[in-house]
Amino acid sequence: MPATAPKDPPTPPRASSTDAPRASSTDDAVQRALAIPSRAGIYRRLRTEGQPHSAREVAEMFGLHPNVARNHLDVLAEAGLVVTGRRKHPGGGRPAKVYVAREQADDRRNVQVPPGSQLGVSVVVQLIAGLSEHEAKLELLAEEQGRRLVAASAGRADARDLEAAAMVAVEALRPSFPEVRVASSDGDTAVVEGFDVGLRLIGEVDGAVGDALARGFLRGAIAAAGAPVRVAGRGGRVEVELDEAGIGELPSPARSVDARGQTYQAGVVATMRAIVPLKPGEYIEVLTDTQGAPAAFARWADRAGHQVVDVARIRDLRGKQAVRLLLRKAAG
Repeated sequence: MPATAPKDPPTPPRASSTDAPRASSTDDAVQRALAIPSRAGIYRRLRTEGQPHSAREVAEMFGLHPNVARNHLDVLAEAGLVVTGRRKHPGGGRPAKVYVAREQADDRRNVQVPPGSQLGVSVVVQLIAGLSEHEAKLELLAEEQGRRLVAASAGRADARDLEAAAMVAVEALRPSFPEVRVASSDGDTAVVEGFDVGLRLIGEVDGAVGDALARGFLRGAIAAAGAPVRVAGRGGRVEVELDEAGIGELPSPARSVDARGQTYQAGVVATMRAIVPLKPGEYIEVLTDTQGAPAAFARWADRAGHQVVDVARIRDLRGKQAVRLLLRKAAG
């Protein structure tokens, strides 16, 4: 008797042949809606507060144009994450359209954290938990990341304009911290709020660690935007003050490497050896005269996690020309 393939198990009955495509379509819409950091931040804020807000109110919360906020809210509504209603004005007039978050977009899952992010967030929190004894190093790491985020967005304000530098920094940080905003500014001081939402899970494990990261992110971002500052803060609220002493000045190097007359490969090797005993955050000066050396040093520094702070043509005390590179040792 010829062998036959086993029959597939019977398929469980479904209420409708269109249910699965509809559920898949809804899931896709939710994922697309929460893929934009600013929009995900708006949704988290609406869920946290549980109160209806107009597009103008949401715009003020996040420092957005009302039309941009309205577009984000409409996308969330189309995905079923928020519902809309009308709110009458006490003085009469046209009712305002308001938005309020649904408790859940889908009963089968919690979408408070954007899809696909839960595992990553959990891993990061576990790694950081209990590192309060390394606050200084964590703050330095966050400062370096803040500088890189601003460098990637290529924004910079005038060296003495703290308010403009703070705005540049906030825009660079917003993709990572959608709720961050300049709460107030007054000449040489400013207050930035909104880190508490992005760092909430870390803060729940260790508030001091969350505060250190917030201070570091903002100090690095504002410095890269053109205004060195002193920072203080806790609970997601960071106060910054313009550091007059740091304006226009470069930090003093802890060591110096004279690589003039050497190939850039040899210069990089010498610098690698000289930077080893330095503490994280300390600076090393490199003098070179080889064509293409600055780019080679920059590539090596980027791979190693170090930061190129300054590149300039100078003359030493004996009048010899050189290209001077100032590097900041990585925190890790």
